[in-house]
Amino acid sequence: MNKFLKLCLALILSQTIYLNSFAQLRGDTYAEAKAKGTANWVFTYSEAPGFAAKVNGKMTGITFDLMHKFKEFVEQKENIRVNITYESSASNDFILFMKQVREGKGGVFGLTSATITEERKKTYTFSPPYITNISMILSHNSVPTLANVADISKIFAGMTAVTVKNSTNEKVLTDIRNKYFPALKIEYVPSTRVAMQNVMKDPKKFTNADFTYYFEAIQNRQPIKRHPGGDIDTEQFGIIMPKSNDWDPLLEEFMSSEFLESVYYKKIIADNLGQSAMKFFETIKH
Repeated sequence: MNKFLKLCLALILSQTIYLNSFAQLRGDTYAEAKAKGTANWVFTYSEAPGFAAKVNGKMTGITFDLMHKFKEFVEQKENIRVNITYESSASNDFILFMKQVREGKGGVFGLTSATITEERKKTYTFSPPYITNISMILSHNSVPTLANVADISKIFAGMTAVTVKNSTNEKVLTDIRNKYFPALKIEYVPSTRVAMQNVMKDPKKFTNADFTYYFEAIQNRQPIKRHPGGDIDTEQFGIIMPKSNDWDPLLEEFMSSEFLESVYYKKIIADNLGQSAMKFFETIKH
């Protein structure tokens, strides 16, 4: 009987943990915070090098730095004391992360390298863009260089693309398939991090990823190659929020052109991306 009870308790506990990991995230709305003078925000994040990560127990990245500066702005301007809770259950699962943000209520903020798209605006609220992304086609470094994307069916013959479903990276790859590579097979993984691991292990796979993944791999001396024919610099990143989040007018005020031109903002970018990435970014941007 004791063993049976222990088994039942273990099953109940595991179910509770499972359900909690998928519980709806809730934070205070601006209206609620204004009335009581305090606000509880929830930051859920999906790991993206330079933008959102947990390193040695500390939350790091451009998005965390921006949002902590926004916290200071709210506390000074609105006289609202802000408390932050970090939600990490979706840190390695981009699809779950997007679901958490979409279904969140009130002061929930999604921190990652989230691309602003017209389609996503129908479901989510975005901050103003804070950086322009360069997405790249990446493969194992033994693969011949693709200088022109129109040649991809020849250079990458027999290769398989790896990406995250419903991501902007997937859209890039499906566009390539439709235009240049009808026979291309696409495999799906939970995150770009996993896609990169696949590519670095298997010369028969490639992916489309944000530029920071490339520079992280180079910095770590991993066997990765960027294919110049696949560079796209038309995407912009923003902080992503559920539609019920009413903090966005204040966030837009905070992320004014004045702030985005400030020395502090440039320091955030440089500290998180590193000098080599910054030099490349500035070169390709102009």
